[in-house]
Amino acid sequence: ENTLMSALARVNYNYKSRYMFTASFRADGSSKFMDGHRWGYFPSGAFAWRMGEEPWPRMAGWINEAKLRVSVGMTGNNRVGDFSAEAYIPNNLGNRDLTWETTTQYNIGYDLSLFRSRLNFTVDLYLKNTTDLLLNANMPYSSGYTKVFKNVGAVRNQSIELSLSTV
Repeated sequence: ENTLMSALARVNYNYKSRYMFTASFRADGSSKFMDGHRWGYFPSGAFAWRMGEEPWPRMAGWINEAKLRVSVGMTGNNRVGDFSAEAYIPNNLGNRDLTWETTTQYNIGYDLSLFRSRLNFTVDLYLKNTTDLLLNANMPYSSGYTKVFKNVGAVRNQSIELSLSTV
């Protein structure tokens, strides 16, 4: 068996329906990892500015909504076997240094709605970095083992997404 313990704290703040803030902190503990590597800590935060609620775009009349969104956050992955850190079974090699795979993502987006919401445009940019990737890596046959879980490498994904809808 394995166990997972989590705690989450979140704070939201909204000022005049124009400025919105949120901050979160998550702590996850997994029995799949050894002492010293058992806990992962994953903060996040976001800000949104509803520019359409400011006096100057409302005066234009043709702008219904304009919102800028910015966020950053971390998440963890512990998807390994229950005893991958320890060698309880003679044909499995444990890795006592195994730890959380961590993904950090940065986002920025803009939403714009014009002409009584007849024209809607959204743009989103994101950058996602994953470190300490969990891999069930091949071992040399001469070791007497075939595979062992390891934290190896990193991956970076980035994208821009555009959306246009009309009525």
